[in-house]
This record gives sequence, structure tokens and C-alpha cells, in this order.
Amino acid sequence: DWLAAHMAARAAGATAAAGGGERRGEDEGRFGRRADDVQIGKVLKVDQAKVERMMDLIGEMVVAKNSLPYLANRAENQFGVRELARDIKAQYAVINRIAEEMQDAIMQVRMMPVSVVLQRFPRLVRDISRRLGKEVELVLEGEDTEADKNIVEVLADPLMHMVRNSLDHGFEMPEQRLASGKPRCGRLLIRAVQESDRVRIEVCDDGRGIDPEQIRRKAVAKGIIDEAQAERLTDAQAQELVFAPGFSTADAITDLSGRGVGMDVVRTALSNAGGTLELHSVPGAGTTLRLSLPLSVAVTNVMVVESDGQIFGVPMDLVVESVRLPMAAIRSIKQSMTTVLRGAIVPLVALNSLLALPAEPQPNADDELAALVVRAGGERVGLLVDQFRGVIDVLLKPLPGELGRMACYAGSALLGDGSVLMVLNPKELL
Repeated sequence: DWLAAHMAARAAGATAAAGGGERRGEDEGRFGRRADDVQIGKVLKVDQAKVERMMDLIGEMVVAKNSLPYLANRAENQFGVRELARDIKAQYAVINRIAEEMQDAIMQVRMMPVSVVLQRFPRLVRDISRRLGKEVELVLEGEDTEADKNIVEVLADPLMHMVRNSLDHGFEMPEQRLASGKPRCGRLLIRAVQESDRVRIEVCDDGRGIDPEQIRRKAVAKGIIDEAQAERLTDAQAQELVFAPGFSTADAITDLSGRGVGMDVVRTALSNAGGTLELHSVPGAGTTLRLSLPLSVAVTNVMVVESDGQIFGVPMDLVVESVRLPMAAIRSIKQSMTTVLRGAIVPLVALNSLLALPAEPQPNADDELAALVVRAGGERVGLLVDQFRGVIDVLLKPLPGELGRMACYAGSALLGDGSVLMVLNPKELL
């Protein structure tokens, strides 16, 4: 009797539960699911165009905030309202901080890991090394390093060319490596790291390196330099010739690295994206190529300089340092101005002469010349200017029409006072 009653009670409970489930199903159909039953995903997919629009607005805000210091100076100098000028400068500091935080936040949305590009290389290295009869171990480091999506996409082709170059020309055959006292298997390292506001990628191999003498002979044979120039070149300068237009060490065009596309194309592609490419090679020990690119291309940090009453901008990623040189520290070597900085000879060039401006840089009251030291073609060069005007963030715009063909300019930017700043491209200018 007890068992029968117990089974009847269980059956009645199951029927009630089923009825309640049906009612809940009807309620959900009419009113939706309860809030505590719904789990909202934490990943939001956004159209890239919308993110780029936000970056454009940030750039416009940067231009707008840059007008505040001009207003503060005008309030103090023209109207004598010092207290108002001080308040404007205080508000500028607050707005500048918020703008930088907004820029960083939106940049994080556009960030993606460089592994998107690096993940294609293990198979590439394996297939090409087998095809060439070589043994190469690929090591990847820093795959989680992030950069702007556009920058990561720019990396793909230059890295592909460098890796192919290394496999084809850099590594020796296994028997040659053993005869040279090296391990039978070569090592190709691709390392990515973030440094401040830039991403740096190194491609290192332990192959045969670049022979300066071979480079000199090839350059003379191709008419890039003459024999007298070849003799004057240091080994490092000779190795830099691999970036000369039309230079290639390949005797025949193949479908690997010697496809008629030289390293000059690689450096130019990186330069157009605001990047640099440096080479260091030791014959018999290996070669290292260092790429450096900005994390983002939205807002550009520039040093503003004055020359002959005109102002120009120089991208800060190419600036090494700004110094004031006593006239006594400037020497003339072979009709060229030079000075010694950090124990190295640095050539000096007047910005006025490069831009065909009539006046020469004038020393200040302390008999000093202002020199902006920049990187150009792997070397340091000092640009002589009249004075430094400070560092600002600008929204760099390409020059329109015929002006866009002037390689000496990287673009233009609108300043806070409404004037236009021409931003120089030191690599092409020098």
C-alpha cells in the first residue's frame, strides 16, 4: 500500500512539473526568457570602418585641442589676461590627458597579434629548406606582440621577402656548415617586441653573412658605384648597398628570393608606413635585419622646427636627438660640415639648403647652432635649423595632386592656429 501511494505521488509531481514547463515555455514565447537565464557574450564584433571613423574623430580632436595653447598665449600677450591664460592652459592639460587616454583605448580595439603574420612561416621554411636541400630550424618569439591592424598587414610582404632571402642566400648547405664548424642545422629566429610606441621585429640567421667584397664587385658590375667609390666604402657601407635600387646578388631570377625584387622595395614599403629597416651582418656568422614600425598610424608625433622664418615638422620616430652645437665644435671635412657626437662623426646639412631657401641658419646669442639629428639610410645626419619649436601630435594628411609626388614631404597637418604644417620626409630629403 505504501509503495503504491508513493508511486502515485511521484507520478502526480512529474505531471505538475511538465505542466509548469509547458507554461514556462508559453511564457517565454510571449515574454522572452528571464534575465537570469540569458548570458550576454563579452565579445563585440564591430565593422572596421566604424573604428576607423572613431580614429579620424580622435585625430580631429587632437587638432582642436592644439588650438588651446595659442588661445592662452593670445589672452596673455594681446589682452593681458594672465589669469585666463593660466586657466586655459590648465584645461588644456586635462583635455590633453583625456584625448591621449581615448586614443589609447581606441588603438587597443584595432590591435591584433603579429602571430597572424608569423603563423604562415613554419610551413614556408620547412617547404623551401627541403626544396633547397638545407636544414633550417625556425624559432618564433613574441608572437603575442600586438600592433595596429594596418601595420600588421604591412609586415606580411617584407617579412616574406626577408625569410626567402635568408633561406636562399643566407644559409649554407649542411656539408658546408659542418666544414665551417657550425651545426648541421641552421637556425632562423624571428623575434617581435614592443618598444614604447613602436613594434620591432628581428629576422636573424646564423648563415654565411654578407660578404662586403662580393657586394662591392656586384655594385661596380651593375654600375651602381665606380671602383674608386667602392674602395672608399667601409664594410658596413658596402653592406648597405643591398638596399640600392636595382641591386641584387642573384645571378638569375628564380621563384624564391631573386625574383627581380630587391631589398630597396622592402625598405621603401616599410618607409611608406613610417617604418625603418636596418641591417647588421658578420661574414661567416650570420645576418640580422631589424624592422621598426609605429604601433599605430592614426596620430603622428612630430618635432616642429623653424628655418628661414618658416616652420616644418619632422616625424619623431626618425629623430635621434636635438642639440645646440657651439660654432667651435663644427668642422669642415672635404667641403662638408661635420661634428662629433657621442664619439661618432655626424655630417651636418643646413635644412635651408635642402629646401632651396635663401637664408643660412643663424647662431643664437651664445654662438650656437640648433641641430636636429635624424636617422637616414642607417646613418645619423644633423639638420641645421634656426630653432626648435617643440613636439606636438598632428593628424598627418597626404598632399594632394602634384604636391603628392614630392617625396621630400611626408604630408601636411593643420595646426591649432589654423596654419598648415609641412611634415618632412628626411630619408628622401637627404
